[in-house]
Amino acid sequence: MKKIPIFISIIGFIFGCSSSDEGGIDCTLYDPAFPSLHIRIVDSAGTNLIDNGVIDPNNISVEGDFPNAQFQIVPDYEFVSSDPDNGALNYSLSVVIPRKATFKYTINLADINTTYSFDFTAKLMHLPCDISFFTPVKGSSNNQQFKLLEVRPLQFVGDLKIQNY
Repeated sequence: MKKIPIFISIIGFIFGCSSSDEGGIDCTLYDPAFPSLHIRIVDSAGTNLIDNGVIDPNNISVEGDFPNAQFQIVPDYEFVSSDPDNGALNYSLSVVIPRKATFKYTINLADINTTYSFDFTAKLMHLPCDISFFTPVKGSSNNQQFKLLEVRPLQFVGDLKIQNY
């Protein structure tokens, strides 16, 4: 009879230290940050063409070589002065990063009757609690490197430079 409480304590200890508690992290409460990828459409001087009205965001379509390729326009942040890096994302296209090492996006700009294709390479990152995701490491458009900047941790932005605007 004395062994039953000891047995129950041992079972509770074993299940209390299961894989959901990885390295001192309670996986049921773990809420990691995930990467985001943004594309700004700018002229040769670096002026944002959505912000200045040359490109209407309603006339942009984006396609990917994977299911559920989506995008949204990032509006002007209300508190830009409190974090100057937020301004880097204003009026950019926020696109989905798929769970693939390589992926492609095609951006159609109806206002200037032009289509741009982008090829991206991403690196698989592993976090505790069996969480993984891909972060973009490089991109190219028309065989030219597309420079990606990490403006804040895990927030990547690149400029699509359009000539003659």
